[in-house]
Amino acid sequence: MRYLVTTRRKLIRPGNEPTTALAAVGSFPGVRVVSYADPNTVTIDTDEQTAERLRNALSATHFVEPEIRRGLH
Repeated sequence: MRYLVTTRRKLIRPGNEPTTALAAVGSFPGVRVVSYADPNTVTIDTDEQTAERLRNALSATHFVEPEIRRGLH
């Protein structure tokens, strides 16, 4: 399943550069980065259990949410 991992915007300001989403998930086991054009917003492919572990580990600095794809009809 695909998830979006985003850095909490309130943490991004001059003089305070938090760990990017890309760096935060880069070494996490069981995670495959799919898209990272913006290092603060990445799309990953992983299972639900790993996503929950990510959510718990990164909750103070990042959001981890299922990616929702909607087609135009």
